[in-house]
Amino acid sequence: MSGGPTGLLHQVVRFLLGSCLGLAVDLAVFQAAVLLGATPGVANAISSGCAVVVVYLFVTKYAFSAERSRTSFLLFVGWYVTSIVIFSVLIEVLHGATGWLPFVCKLVSLPLSFAANFGASKVLFGRRGDGPATPAGGSGHRPAPTTPPARHPAA
Repeated sequence: MSGGPTGLLHQVVRFLLGSCLGLAVDLAVFQAAVLLGATPGVANAISSGCAVVVVYLFVTKYAFSAERSRTSFLLFVGWYVTSIVIFSVLIEVLHGATGWLPFVCKLVSLPLSFAANFGASKVLFGRRGDGPATPAGGSGHRPAPTTPPARHPAA
């Protein structure tokens, strides 16, 4: 992935794809939980938690080319727990204030949630140059190639 705006655009698109996979899990579990009697906030906490693993696996590989580790997973989950709590409260408050269907409140929260989660993932897995990310905790140094350059015979 090249640096600059194109590299960032590729990361955003790939993060969006991973988020869409997670969203499919999230919305299905959310709706099922509400139908089973969960409040919107509780349903969001359950469904979002299920989606976190899907998103982590996808974005570490395809959006940020980051190595997976226990540390990066725990940091990712830590952020997402914080995000889930914030957006669960937001959904509950929005539902109570507007009377909108819980599913509509969930949908309204998605753009802000996406932006916050991309930003946090960029900090965790990306680097400022927008190229392939270094592994979590990595130095950004790429090792030299192990094969010597090809030599061309003199003419």
